[in-house]
Amino acid sequence: MGPKVAELVAGIIERIEDRGHGPGRPPVPTVEVVETLHFFVREGVQWRELRAADGCSSGSTLRRRLDEWHSMAVLRRVHAVLVRMARSGPDAAAWDVALDSCSVRAKRGGELTGPNPTDRGKPGTKYHVVVSTDGIPLAVVPSAANVHDTRLFPDLLRLAQVVCAAIGRLYADAGYDSTDNRWLCLRDGIQPHIRKTGEPHGSGLGTIRCSVEHGCAWLLANKRLDRRHDRLGRIVLALLTAACIFIVANRISPF
Repeated sequence: MGPKVAELVAGIIERIEDRGHGPGRPPVPTVEVVETLHFFVREGVQWRELRAADGCSSGSTLRRRLDEWHSMAVLRRVHAVLVRMARSGPDAAAWDVALDSCSVRAKRGGELTGPNPTDRGKPGTKYHVVVSTDGIPLAVVPSAANVHDTRLFPDLLRLAQVVCAAIGRLYADAGYDSTDNRWLCLRDGIQPHIRKTGEPHGSGLGTIRCSVEHGCAWLLANKRLDRRHDRLGRIVLALLTAACIFIVANRISPF
């Protein structure tokens, strides 16, 4: 992540927070916290390894700022702003999106953890992801690994609609096959392309759904996310949202 990307993200956060300058020691610059957050998510170091130094903040400062941002939904708002910046103009008229999920192991347990049916019942967490067909991550929600994809569909659809001007078509595999899910799409004028349970493969959705598979791979490329280390659900959600923010910000300002 280049300095311009960190400055872009930090500038949006500062406009949302609108912090006043009171008495006492000045706070750590937001751009340093953003750079530390990117390093933490990408490299997967421990909290105690983050030391206050030139250009970076300590682990305690980062955790405190993440708690503040979670309480005000700052990261979700930053993500929404960046997505609109990436898809502004005529391309924002209608979006085609794809849904999928991926599971990671959670050896330390914690919130949003359950037996993973695809990993011999070991504790795990599932990341549910919505990605536009041109590769922009629109929403991500963590859950226990034994939660069925269908149960997260309404939340994912709502979060995607918050940042989208409009959704034209929605692509998903048979894990999201549900009459209620199709009705939610049709109610909002979305064409659901969801493979029905029991249908043979070869529908052609795989060539389109590869965008969300790439999105899952980009998230898991971050070492702090490819294994569940943090016990608190709000921290996991914050790190997932931050990873999406950096993906979109790099697309807007790659240098």
